[in-house]
Amino acid sequence: MSGAHAEKGSRMARALRASGLPRRWAARYPALAGPRASARAAAHVSGTLERLPRSYRFGAEVALRIAGLALRGAGPVPAGSSAPAGHDRLARLPGFGRFLDLVDALALYGALDGERDT
Repeated sequence: MSGAHAEKGSRMARALRASGLPRRWAARYPALAGPRASARAAAHVSGTLERLPRSYRFGAEVALRIAGLALRGAGPVPAGSSAPAGHDRLARLPGFGRFLDLVDALALYGALDGERDT
């Protein structure tokens, strides 16, 4: 799914930006730190989540909003940290950790699929 498939102003895209997950990806996965890879990852994730059935789409949007609240509530990211503290705490919650893993996998797939190794 390219960026053309995901609207930058869609509810899911806004929820994803507010979640802080793109910063988490850049910290955890150096391949996603660049602007092009980050944009491809965000477009793929938001585009995929937009295509879920309505009830799942609603749940995904709520989960993204919760991730954003947790990130803001955790305060600044410590130097050298691989991920924001709020997301680390959320990842330990049953079910939420799996959601973060799935979203990370979607981001990696979206950003790296079709890219040549250099």
